[in-house]
Amino acid sequence: MDAYRAIKLRQSSNLQQALKDATHNHTPLIGVGIGVPSVASTKLVAFTTADWAWIDAEHTPLSPTLLSDLVQTINYYSEGKMLPVVRVPTHTHEWIAWALDAGAAGVILPHIETAEQVRAAVAAAKFPPQGNRSFPPFIALPGLTDLAPEGKTWLDVANEHVAVIPQVESQLGLDNLEEIMQVEGISAVMIGKGDLRLDMALPITENGAISLGSKSWAEPAWVAAEERIRTLAANYRMPLVGVCNDGNVAQMVSDGYRMVFGASDFHALGMGITMIVEATRKLATEAAKLPN
Repeated sequence: MDAYRAIKLRQSSNLQQALKDATHNHTPLIGVGIGVPSVASTKLVAFTTADWAWIDAEHTPLSPTLLSDLVQTINYYSEGKMLPVVRVPTHTHEWIAWALDAGAAGVILPHIETAEQVRAAVAAAKFPPQGNRSFPPFIALPGLTDLAPEGKTWLDVANEHVAVIPQVESQLGLDNLEEIMQVEGISAVMIGKGDLRLDMALPITENGAISLGSKSWAEPAWVAAEERIRTLAANYRMPLVGVCNDGNVAQMVSDGYRMVFGASDFHALGMGITMIVEATRKLATEAAKLPN
């Protein structure tokens, strides 16, 4: 991922190019979710081999300051090898600005349902003339953090690097997906399968447990929805983003997903501790049965 690192770690890495390369090579960027609002744990995540970090500000209660700290922690502690991508809690310009001013490589916009919403978000994420993002006076230090390749400015680099990713997760969004994919300035589309199924009155549980991406999801309406997503993504060469698991990652890659993640700090902490504790318990129980 060194090829996508910005000249200065205070700047946004080149997620646009990373997505183009992933699409060309048919090889997805593998990410990790950040759901624990902690700089300390995010430092550990930044040391791992994930290509990108999905910082979820929609379902994790983050202040703008903590959000900025998490983004910069990923940039600095990974030495630019991991690209921070923020799912903002709303489509309003201030959250998009806070995420990008911090150095996020991209923003994911939840609950997108219309092309108009996407156009407004793209405008908020791009400096003029491509949009109306406001110049951040306390970010660009002349000669220190505003460096750019010869012939370009820091503003040019930001417009070329930052990826805008609408997330479709409702029937209305699915109905408008073709128009959404045609909006100039987006780099990928995320499919929120859990909320999409809920909006379609389809279950997301299996045997009482949450199961995102289960092979049992075979209802005709769902099969048709996935076929529509797959076909439009192929027609518009639009990379898809989504949550994966061991059982569906191969199918997702085949369907055109070029940014995926199946791990998160939240699940790794909870499930990892549980696995180690139970393994230790088993060994201790077996040892207790041995003669002294």
